[in-house]
Amino acid sequence: MTQIQRRFLSVNGRQVHYRIAGSGPALVLIHQSPQNSRMWAAMMQRYADRYTLIAPDTPGFGYSDALPGNPMSIADFGAATLQFIDALGLPRFAVFGMHTGGLIATWLAWAEPARVAALVVDGYAAFTPEESALYGDAYLPPFVPQWDGSHLRWLWSRMREQKYYFPWYDGRAEAAMAIAPQTTDSSRETVMDVLDVGDTYRAGYAAAFRHNDHFWVQQLQMPSWLVYRHGDPLLAHMPRLRDLPANVTVLEEPNGIPAMHDSMDGWLAQSLANEPAFVEAPTSPAASNNWQRRIIATAAGDMAVWERAGQGALRLCLHAPGTRPLSPQQIDAGDSAWLLPDLPGHGASCESDSPLDAATLVAALCDVIPTDKALPLVIEAHGAAAGYVPALVDALGTRVAEVVLHSPWLLTAEEQALLLQSLPTTVIDRAGGYLCDAWQWERERHLLWPWLPPSAAARRRVNAPAPALVHANVVELLRLGARLHPLLRDVTTPDLSARLRALPVPLRVLTDAESDYQGRAAALSA
Repeated sequence: MTQIQRRFLSVNGRQVHYRIAGSGPALVLIHQSPQNSRMWAAMMQRYADRYTLIAPDTPGFGYSDALPGNPMSIADFGAATLQFIDALGLPRFAVFGMHTGGLIATWLAWAEPARVAALVVDGYAAFTPEESALYGDAYLPPFVPQWDGSHLRWLWSRMREQKYYFPWYDGRAEAAMAIAPQTTDSSRETVMDVLDVGDTYRAGYAAAFRHNDHFWVQQLQMPSWLVYRHGDPLLAHMPRLRDLPANVTVLEEPNGIPAMHDSMDGWLAQSLANEPAFVEAPTSPAASNNWQRRIIATAAGDMAVWERAGQGALRLCLHAPGTRPLSPQQIDAGDSAWLLPDLPGHGASCESDSPLDAATLVAALCDVIPTDKALPLVIEAHGAAAGYVPALVDALGTRVAEVVLHSPWLLTAEEQALLLQSLPTTVIDRAGGYLCDAWQWERERHLLWPWLPPSAAARRRVNAPAPALVHANVVELLRLGARLHPLLRDVTTPDLSARLRALPVPLRVLTDAESDYQGRAAALSA
């Protein structure tokens, strides 16, 4: 099996995530909304023996930063994709796109005819001005976290409904689609696609719906295939494409994606027969006082980290397991060097299926720490991440200059057992109830100590958590699924307090009375 590498590239101050595999002429793959480059895994495996496959996450989707102001036009998405292609150093390339990605691919081919060797679109969306007006706001209501989690129930039903009617909100028989409904697993996958990006999901859809002037297609100069598959709601758009140049072929495919690939094999090989193989320029991450995003291969699979060069100590800052990873905006960086990893199973480090036991995570964290620099190391750990600190100090030895704990979780054996028993369900049911269970657990852990039986004694006198915070953490709980249990089991061991007191390095504890259960954290530094 071909290895698909994941990377980040800095493009005009934005971090763009992409995947790359194979060798040969470059073939750029542009995903549909609201998905991301992960959707191309099978296609990348299929063609890696003959092409260099490059699949970026479009702005605001997957792990790529959104464009400033989050504009909603295909030309904006196309221009941003072209900037990525330029930054990567692609002189010539073919491009394949699906749905929204197909429109972006068409813009690229129209805007750069001397550089695009061939174009394939799986489902060209030829919307009319009337449809643009009809589908706009109704199709794309804002996706805003609600205090009671009701937005999650809506999302589950919304993603299932789109397999019954197009548009999804039109329940008339005339809008019904005779295609297979969502399964429970496919419902979860499409829900996660939206949860990955939040309200940004509207940008990609809106760009496609607003695009109703299709003169680009009529001006294409390179060999082009516009394919319409049976079962795709855009099949109805096929008759709308008329008066096209001879180099543009519109095809109907009755037998699905594998058959489409079989059909295009010979055509694509002929179109790219004289194209040079893409040779990637060697690069090495440059030390910078600006924040940079990187993917690092570790014992737990690919880990995403934010890093920043600086003076003095290198600060390794760990977010609490089961919560949203830390971002540069949350850090008072000063002059220090920093590493902010997304813990395995979280954020952009969520794609590995590696076990999440403490030994594996500690080994992975050691893998992300540069070994070519002798900077002293300060370990900062939030919440339950304190459970990784003793093993990290053992592994890193005298390089660790200080440990800083932010409101650590310090539990007895009975409290640990109650915490693990209370975790949200990981059974994905047909009605999507697991989403609401995760929401309820996450919200109530802010209101009640989650390692105590629900009671007045467990109540915390705190402000209600902001829905946006609860939502961000729920997304991480859903990514973790059944791996949440062993993750929290290993970092809440009853002997943690004693192990932290025995550390051979200076220890600081930062907490407040409402976040320090029974004063246990403060007692560590007493």
